[in-house]
Amino acid sequence: MDSKRPYQYRALRRIATLLLVALTLASCTWVKDDTEECRYGFWLQLHYTYNILDVEAAPEYINDAFVYVYDTDGNYVRRIDVTRAQLTANNHRVRVEGLDEGDYQFVVWSGIGNSPYAVTEDTKTISDFRVQLAATGSTASTQLPDLYFGALPTVHYDNRYAVYDVSMMKDTNQLSCLAVSLADDSLTPDNCSLTMTASNSAMDARNRLSSPLKIEYTPFQQKAVTIDDPDYGELHGVQFSIKTLRLMADSDCRLLLHKKGQDEPVLNISLPEYIALIGSLYTNLGREVGLQEYLDRQDFYTVVLLFSEGLDQLLQLRVNSWRVRAYNHLKL
Repeated sequence: MDSKRPYQYRALRRIATLLLVALTLASCTWVKDDTEECRYGFWLQLHYTYNILDVEAAPEYINDAFVYVYDTDGNYVRRIDVTRAQLTANNHRVRVEGLDEGDYQFVVWSGIGNSPYAVTEDTKTISDFRVQLAATGSTASTQLPDLYFGALPTVHYDNRYAVYDVSMMKDTNQLSCLAVSLADDSLTPDNCSLTMTASNSAMDARNRLSSPLKIEYTPFQQKAVTIDDPDYGELHGVQFSIKTLRLMADSDCRLLLHKKGQDEPVLNISLPEYIALIGSLYTNLGREVGLQEYLDRQDFYTVVLLFSEGLDQLLQLRVNSWRVRAYNHLKL
């Protein structure tokens, strides 16, 4: 009996090995999202760390993906649509398959499937691509859905396992503007209005502004507010909420406050210039950045406009809690 045991052990080891191989193959075909273990295919890993907090936020904010594939000459090859469920199942990786071996470039958008946006000429060349506001005219007043952009320069595609990182950037911004006065009844929702004008209604496949059309963004919400100011006590005014597309440091983007019955605006300033007056701009980790990077990373702005009683003087500007003595810097 003892002489048979080595053969039995070897047979058991062979069976165990075959079972292990079978289980491994099954895991790679059954659990498709376990790409680290299976290591198959060509993947795009979506990241969203290009935010003011410097943290990975793709799982929370990137809800879908539209991947445009172009060859090295910029000719359109195909589009890959990925749902939130598919992104979640694959750890926010996008599987690319079915391409001929060769070099390709990839452009990734998230949010363009929402109705406020329109995509034009997306099946010709990369230079023909545009994503823009779908509504015709020169006024936008809706709460725009979040829009994100990412791109991967030319890489080689074949059957080998590969994962390429794609950094996403947010292309929508929300502005919460509070206009208050030292006089209680100077500013109310009935006697004043706020608009923001900018030529940013369309972006190309490089995420550059691509339309000279000036859009007037109007609030999707406005309401009366009361704030307790540390310098001036209780103040009354109006809060305006505006959603806009990408802000550019070198574009003419202006905030205008009008009071009913007056032809000239009470306020007319450049928003990027206003933000630049903060001085040093930092991310949440304390790393200093330039103005354009700050505009791209920061997606929410709280702006406080503090006026004198007669609305003839802007006493103070505040952006995200930073204060600027406005009349020393800007002409209203």
